[in-house]
Amino acid sequence: MWENFFDKPKKNYNPYMGKMKEFPKYIQWDKKEMNLKKGNWNEFFENSNEIYLEIGSGQGNFTVGNAQRHRDRNFIGIELKFKRLYMSAQKANKRSLKNITFIRRWGQEILEFIGEEEITGLYINFPDPWDGNEKNRIINDKLFYETLSKILKDNGKLFFKTDHDGYYNDVLELMKRIEGFKVVYNTNDLHNDPLGKDNIKTEFEELFTRKGITTKYIEICKEKTLDKK
Repeated sequence: MWENFFDKPKKNYNPYMGKMKEFPKYIQWDKKEMNLKKGNWNEFFENSNEIYLEIGSGQGNFTVGNAQRHRDRNFIGIELKFKRLYMSAQKANKRSLKNITFIRRWGQEILEFIGEEEITGLYINFPDPWDGNEKNRIINDKLFYETLSKILKDNGKLFFKTDHDGYYNDVLELMKRIEGFKVVYNTNDLHNDPLGKDNIKTEFEELFTRKGITTKYIEICKEKTLDKK
C-alpha cells in the first residue's frame, strides 16, 4: 500500500494508512484507479445525480453533513491526512451513506481525476490565506480559467467560506475581472445571515465560532462555458 504514497519504503508508517482499508467504499487512495474514474464518477455512485466536491474535507463533518441532508446528490471529499480520512469514513459508514466517498489527493491534481463539466459544485472552506504570500492562495485566476472552466457544469457554483477579512475582500475584488463567472451571493457574517440557518459547520468553523470569529461566505456561479463565447 505504501507505493501509493511514498517513493520508497519507510521503517515506520502512520497507523491510519493501513486502517483506511477498513472502508474501501468510503476512501479512495489508488491514483490509477481514481484517474480511471475521471468522467465516470456517476458510475461509481451508481446513479446520475449531481456531484459536489470539497477540497480539504478535514474530518468530514461538512461533507458528511451535506451527504446526509442531500441524499439526491453525490459528494466527494479531498483530503491528505490519513487519520482525517479514516475519521471521515467512520462517520459516513455510521450513517450508512451511499452518496459519498473521500479521496487522498492534492487539490491541484483535480484535472487528473475529475472530467469535463462533471461536477455541479465545489466547496473550498477556510483555506490558508497565505498572509504575505497571497500569490499562493488556492482561489486565483488559474483556478477559474484552468480548472473551474473545465470541471464545473454551466450554472455550477464555487462555495467559499473563510474567517479571513482580507481573503474575503480580495476574492470579491478578483471576481470583478474574472470573465464567465459572477458572484451571486456574499455575506461577511454568515451565521447572522438568513442563509446561515442552513449552514453546515466545518471543524474549523466550530472552533472559530466559539472564539467569536465571524465566517465570511461567497457563492460564485459559472455563467457559461468560456469557449462558447
